Amino acid sequence: MASSEPQFKMEVEYCLIPNRAPQLPNVQFLLHIRTSVRDDIGRVREDPWQPERQEFVTLPESVFGSQLHRHVVSRRLLEAGCLDQGHRLMILDLAFSFSNSIIEREKRKMMMKNTNGPDDTIRIIFRVEKIVRMEYYEELEATAMELSMQEDPKLVPATIESIQALKKMKLVEGFGNGDGVECMICMEKLVSSETEVVTRMPCSHLVHGDCIERWLNTSHLCPLCRFPMPTDAEKLH
Repeated sequence: MASSEPQFKMEVEYCLIPNRAPQLPNVQFLLHIRTSVRDDIGRVREDPWQPERQEFVTLPESVFGSQLHRHVVSRRLLEAGCLDQGHRLMILDLAFSFSNSIIEREKRKMMMKNTNGPDDTIRIIFRVEKIVRMEYYEELEATAMELSMQEDPKLVPATIESIQALKKMKLVEGFGNGDGVECMICMEKLVSSETEVVTRMPCSHLVHGDCIERWLNTSHLCPLCRFPMPTDAEKLH
């Protein structure tokens, strides 16, 4: 893996939540993804420009760790930039194996205390940290500086296909909390609601869909980090 590519590591945590429906063997699952930046001397700090992502769901115990569940989590890691399929599978194998051992151990403890069924629901937490090297941002900054110093910079639009393929998502409560996060084009807040849909760039920056569509029809560069989207000129090479 190239040094400029992000690194991913995952920690598994758990806690017990009072069970309101003891007859239902459910498992709560929380996926938490955050981005950190590592500088030249190895110091790691949280990236203030990348919003944390959280996804919470209550699953039947039989579904937790199933192929469908693993596929969904793998997809989230891929969307976050974990492109190495082998690395994703290794992370998931370790995480789900450890999680299943936690579930079985806690179930035995609860059954020994209460023969009528478990009093608590097990919440499994996957904490994923995406670590980006400072050089990645320095390269983007250098590209932006080079473009800004051009006397007559030529704006190149992104391809229609790449604009249409951008991921749409809802900032519902508990997932990527949008409070205080602004669209970097219109500077208005991205609202967490069941109805408002926002667009996520490949670099993970969130913006209003209509704002980024107008922007990319003029310039193929992300307005915040200058991440380059595909252009028609690239198709000719």
